[in-house]
Amino acid sequence: MLGFEIQTVLLCVTAFVILWWWLQKPKNLPPGPWGWPLVGYIPNLVVALYRTGLDPPQLFAKMSTKYGPVFSMRIGGKLIVVLNKHSIIKEAFHNPHISNRPTSHTMRDLGLGGGLLSPGEGWKQERRFTLTTLRSFGVGKRSFEEHIAEEAEYLLEEITNFHATPFDLLPLFTNATSNVICSVVLGKRYEYSDSNFKYLLSLINQNVQIAGAGAAQIFFPIFKYFQRSNYKQLETNISSIIKFINDVVKQHESDRDPDNPNDYIDVYLNELESSQKHGQDTHVRKTKTMPLTIMTLFSAGTETTSTTLRWGVKYMMAYPEIQKRIQQEIDSVVGRDRLPRLTDKDNLPFTAATLLEIQRICSVVPLAVPHNCVEDTTIDGFNIPKESLVLANLNLIHHNPDTWKNPDEFNPERFLDKDGCLQEREGLIPFSTGRRMCIGEHLAKMELYIFFTHLFHRFTFKKPDGDSQPISLKGVLGFVNTPSTFLTQVESRD
Repeated sequence: MLGFEIQTVLLCVTAFVILWWWLQKPKNLPPGPWGWPLVGYIPNLVVALYRTGLDPPQLFAKMSTKYGPVFSMRIGGKLIVVLNKHSIIKEAFHNPHISNRPTSHTMRDLGLGGGLLSPGEGWKQERRFTLTTLRSFGVGKRSFEEHIAEEAEYLLEEITNFHATPFDLLPLFTNATSNVICSVVLGKRYEYSDSNFKYLLSLINQNVQIAGAGAAQIFFPIFKYFQRSNYKQLETNISSIIKFINDVVKQHESDRDPDNPNDYIDVYLNELESSQKHGQDTHVRKTKTMPLTIMTLFSAGTETTSTTLRWGVKYMMAYPEIQKRIQQEIDSVVGRDRLPRLTDKDNLPFTAATLLEIQRICSVVPLAVPHNCVEDTTIDGFNIPKESLVLANLNLIHHNPDTWKNPDEFNPERFLDKDGCLQEREGLIPFSTGRRMCIGEHLAKMELYIFFTHLFHRFTFKKPDGDSQPISLKGVLGFVNTPSTFLTQVESRD
């Protein structure tokens, strides 16, 4: 009898909790799947991913056919709103109430905060300061081309050393793209043989995989309990990167000339010194903000560009006829006596179109970086409560058959008009959109063009001799969609 009474009480309590949870649910939310109290949709999500074999962006695309272009679900205690239409993403990410980043529990646990990932108002000051400082060193300006081209020539020299030997492009491309941002932010470039720097870059590569789609490990606290070992590895890697940055900062403190800043760190230290001298409240914080901002620039300026270039080489290996057409176009415009320049771009429409098609079909950051809603607002007529997280399914935007004919087909021609001239299309947003779009968009575009054209001016990339396996174009999804590991072999065109 007592057992029956206990069961009855537990049943009543459970029913009360479910009823209370249901009554607390805000009205007019975007439609979406039901979830469990406390854990939300996580169990269903794990089962759905396992059963379908889809990755999160693909599963969200499938869910959008049922629930519409805006749907919601709970992950732990957080309401997640997923946007699956370009016009809606554009509307949402220009909304000032959806311009924040969620609080990163990972950075908080490591004693870091503020900067470009700040969930508060500080990000505006930090972004403005960073853009102004980088531009003062030429970043994003046409004059910066020489700097990128110089690093591209270092890269070509490294590749030449392999001759006909198959090799992995990953360490070379990450080192090259990292050197471009390091020279401005840290004040130096690093040799391709530098073992310490290669190890540091390997940590960044690990982090983009561990972080998961939408950087779930960084912004969704519940995942650190479900994937504890991954979370601890992420913390260890970030700590190592921060230590490296702090060591560089210490060196700057002893060497710098305040009247002649050589890089971003020098300017940052000047700003810090000035704010302390005048007792000003500023976004600049040496122990928390500074290393986090530098790590953000360092990591973002390395990983997405190098990954896009690796995808570019892999697609050219898989489509040798397109690679040949690019080389013929470059040769006809540039010739064999010099390397391509930015001024050649208007006369290389097929090459430029191929780069755009690579960015479209690969969707290197498929769920972008999450946004956080700081006030109650609306998206497409639905109520979005404060503290909701908003994800943009860029992978679907870039593969929507309503926008792109045969979206899974690799076809650079879709970016050319009937006269063969380049036409950029609104549906392509690899750098996201709105108030928090990628701070390094202009730099990344310059790097992609210069590195890509230099590579194919100098070399032909192909499968290693004797390799009869088809080239896999399936990605490995983390925060960044990377190509599976592959070896390439080059033939010099000189």
